[in-house]
Amino acid sequence: MIVDDAKYMREMLEEIVETSEGYEIVGVAADGEEAIAKYLELMDAGLRPDIVTMDIVMPNADGIAVIRELKRYDPDARILAISALGSPDTIDRAMDAGAQDYITKPFSVNDLLDTIQRVSASREKTQEKAVSVLAKENVIPGTIASNEGGHAVITIQNAAIEAISDYSVDERVELRINPEDIELRTEPGFTENQLEGTIVEINQSNPVSQVKLDCGFELSANIPTKTLDHKHFAVGDRAYATFSILSVRVNR
Repeated sequence: MIVDDAKYMREMLEEIVETSEGYEIVGVAADGEEAIAKYLELMDAGLRPDIVTMDIVMPNADGIAVIRELKRYDPDARILAISALGSPDTIDRAMDAGAQDYITKPFSVNDLLDTIQRVSASREKTQEKAVSVLAKENVIPGTIASNEGGHAVITIQNAAIEAISDYSVDERVELRINPEDIELRTEPGFTENQLEGTIVEINQSNPVSQVKLDCGFELSANIPTKTLDHKHFAVGDRAYATFSILSVRVNR
């Protein structure tokens, strides 16, 4: 995904990337706000960019602010900062915000491609270390029912989920829950963050298996296969999906 407010730079980066073997452009943004919206749109469509090239000086949120925001939504985002600003302070701030690398303008095609390859290799190395999972995070719509002192209760279907937010009562929100953070139970747990549903599918695989529930929407949970074997879940069973407050990200 390419982010730059200069049209000629976007077009040049597109041409370099598209003519290089192994890469394709999935999104382009011309300012900070558009970059955030485009990245989230791609994530929801299952097209999360492997790498984002990020300009630093842009209208509607500068690149450093956008890097922080993308890392908040997606801690695994891989971002290559590209800017004419080459001061150590700017580079340090971009790297502290979460960029994986930094390249200054003007740059050569080889320098750019080498840096993209380096950032890409760091993602592949990280993925090799991670436990394989079978589903992306769950995105669930809800409504703020109450909000006192920043502690919000969000209603979804007939469930109440607690989260920390500054949203107004009756405001519509989306909850993003990582399937790995969900614990399935056959009996209600001792938590406010709980959804009840019917198991509609079990995909067993080693070392992680996936269980899908119908809670009025599809909810996926990834659990260790050994744990699944002991729980004796079956399609048609009622199950409770519980998770901690910290595993929930609330988005407008």
